[in-house]
Amino acid sequence: MPRRTELVAVQLLALAPLALSAQGRGGGRGLEFHVGRWYNGNRADTYEFRTSTRLGGTFTHGFGVAVVVSDTLGHRRAFYGAGYEIQAWRGRRSFGPYALAGLAAGLSTDTTSHELAVQWTFGGGVEWRPLSWFGVGAELRYRVEDRGLRGFWRTGNGARSGLSAALGISIGLGGVARGRGTGGAGAPPELPPPAPPAPPTSISGNAVDVVQTALESLGTPYIWGGTADNGFDCSGLVQYAYGQHGIRLPRMSRDQAHAGAEVAPVMDALRPGDILLFSARPGSGVTHVGMYVGEGKFIHSSTRGVKLSRLDVRDPEGVYWLDRWVGARRVIP
Repeated sequence: MPRRTELVAVQLLALAPLALSAQGRGGGRGLEFHVGRWYNGNRADTYEFRTSTRLGGTFTHGFGVAVVVSDTLGHRRAFYGAGYEIQAWRGRRSFGPYALAGLAAGLSTDTTSHELAVQWTFGGGVEWRPLSWFGVGAELRYRVEDRGLRGFWRTGNGARSGLSAALGISIGLGGVARGRGTGGAGAPPELPPPAPPAPPTSISGNAVDVVQTALESLGTPYIWGGTADNGFDCSGLVQYAYGQHGIRLPRMSRDQAHAGAEVAPVMDALRPGDILLFSARPGSGVTHVGMYVGEGKFIHSSTRGVKLSRLDVRDPEGVYWLDRWVGARRVIP
């Protein structure tokens, strides 16, 4: 078995550029690797490498390569292919199910022949993302593999079919979060900023003390997982500011997105102390949080440390955050 695993790993690495080049520059948001078993008399092990990116609405998609190796004849009976897959309802929350369908074309080999083959798959999976850039999951899919071009539109009597199950991991790339607090929205592009925003001249409302505590942390370094004044990540700063005044909030940004009462994400509805929610991309859930301090400004811990930013279309960084602003929560009425 170890020798087979090494062989398949080499084969996947050789085929991987097909998937990466098909996804295109800047298109890939994540990489996945899945290992599984094909049942119903097929007695084969499945190995798949895929890319994944947001397509729009509830859909994600990607390109991939697959190696299916039969147990009965070892590597002499196998399918090697590349293809496309589309998924629905994936990544909408930290834990949840999704549906999938895919098509791969390649070469089917055995002891006597090498023929063009096609493999259709459809099914579903469930994924858990303990971090916004890392996930683990399981998939159950129905596979149909047929030799010859007819397999693209009509399978023959010799087609292999049956259920397969797999376990996998996914790793986010290119703008996906690298830590629990900041998430994908935590690193705005390197643009020449205008003069840094100054703290508000006056703060009103019932959360004045909480806002003042947060403002006292300006300049504190960013530390992944940081929750104290020697370093913060985004949700750690918000939790700390409220905690100093006896109000307990969840640790993670995606959980803080359910704290308090909902506030419409419009400037006129905001009050100092409101938690601002940001998302790295549509449908990916909350990946970054900040605290509104008034005058169109909010405080947050980004990769540059605790700082003030504007929600202003005239500010290049402000445009970045406005595009990713998805909601607000009010903890103190």
